[in-house]
Amino acid sequence: MLLKRMVYYFIFYATLGFILNVLQHIVLEGLPIHMNQSMWGDWIGGSIHIYLYIQLQKRVLRSFTREFRKQDNYIPMIMRYFVIVQIFGMILMLVYSTIFTAILKGSLDVQFKDVEQLRFIFVYFFLIHTVFYIGGVALRLYDMYNKEKDAKHQAEKSFLSAQLQLLRQQLNPHFLFNNLNIIASTINNNPKLAYDFTKSMASFYRKVLETENAGWILLKDEIKSIKAYLYMLGVRFEDKLLFNIDIPDTIQQTYSIPDFILQPIVENAVKHNTISKEKPLEIHISMTESGKLLIRNTYNPKDAKADSVGVGWFNIESRYKYLGAKAPAKYIHDGWFCVEVSLINENNS
Repeated sequence: MLLKRMVYYFIFYATLGFILNVLQHIVLEGLPIHMNQSMWGDWIGGSIHIYLYIQLQKRVLRSFTREFRKQDNYIPMIMRYFVIVQIFGMILMLVYSTIFTAILKGSLDVQFKDVEQLRFIFVYFFLIHTVFYIGGVALRLYDMYNKEKDAKHQAEKSFLSAQLQLLRQQLNPHFLFNNLNIIASTINNNPKLAYDFTKSMASFYRKVLETENAGWILLKDEIKSIKAYLYMLGVRFEDKLLFNIDIPDTIQQTYSIPDFILQPIVENAVKHNTISKEKPLEIHISMTESGKLLIRNTYNPKDAKADSVGVGWFNIESRYKYLGAKAPAKYIHDGWFCVEVSLINENNS
């Protein structure tokens, strides 16, 4: 791997040195180009000079990133580094050119080019250094952008995972206690109901405690969990809570939904609405014509708002934003409180 990288760098700097050397000879001496000893020497010297200059620029710009983050006005800082890089670049060119020429001639008696050629060389390398500086700064800014983007992505992912974990830990304790009471009260009188209820409870809590996914899961898996949750609510409230899930199996197999998104929506419906024999709570889950999942419940709000420990709308919207999908929409229509959530089609992913 190291050898491959060394060969890559050698080819890169040799090619760049050759191109710049050819351009210099065309301007100074015109065409045709003769690959004589001077040309070979300038090619080798130019390649080494470019390598040394880029290494020098990297070291000068080491503090650029730290200082850039602290600045409100970037232009003066960028210009200051530009001047510093140009000064060091010109010094490097003079010192290196003198030493390299002396080595090639085998003598310290180095004769410089005439004034016109020297003027051109200075302007030429000034422009080359400028191009390299712009490229170096652009690469550093791009690297900063990618690192900050990755850091932000990781922070959002950690935040959402923490929210999901918090939701698992904060599932209303009364819900658990009520379920245990139901099992205790039915285990003798109705063993089958107690058995079915325990299975649903185990299935639901296994999903709650084991799932570590904060992204998309198949709709059928989310429906399975919400069915277990609704079944437990149905046993608790009996004929005061009615639910219906009307989603074709083909849709459940081909569409995905954010993990653990339906439970807090259903939980809020139970908490914030009156539930009685006279006013039973109805919950329907179906598909809209536009391909969204519709969760709607009869709208009979309580006088006093129930306390909630669910993720809340902010957290749900944050998860959808993180996943790059449109946030759920909520509205009231014909006595129904409706929530529409976006799905993705796995066949089109």
